[in-house]
Amino acid sequence: MPYSVNELPIPIKFMSEDKNDLQKRLEEIDRQSQDQELAKTYNLSQKNMVIAAILSFLFPIGGYIYTARWKSFCIIFSIFVGILTVSTINEKNDEKIDGLTKFWGVVLSITSSIDNSIAIQTAREKINAMK
Repeated sequence: MPYSVNELPIPIKFMSEDKNDLQKRLEEIDRQSQDQELAKTYNLSQKNMVIAAILSFLFPIGGYIYTARWKSFCIIFSIFVGILTVSTINEKNDEKIDGLTKFWGVVLSITSSIDNSIAIQTAREKINAMK
């Protein structure tokens, strides 16, 4: 037996309203996420590339603190620890371990400087493209 809209059982009657409300909420969440991403990109574009490079070279985590790029720091640091572990795992000579640690530390410093500089430049290009 077909129902008119006014005669629909309560759960079915409100289902379409709930669906519209859910869609509106999802769209709002998506807009908020895009706004947060834009704010992060803008803030990064305002950072001084020279300061980021110097901080990253002298103290790699310092550059990532300055640019607030925690995910990138975790990835770079994890790769560094993995490579250092693999390269020294079977080494018995302490001098060679020290040499490898210093070498990979310099590689980390250079990589961090380049990574943060590229991130700032990319953020600036994205912001300029939006203008």
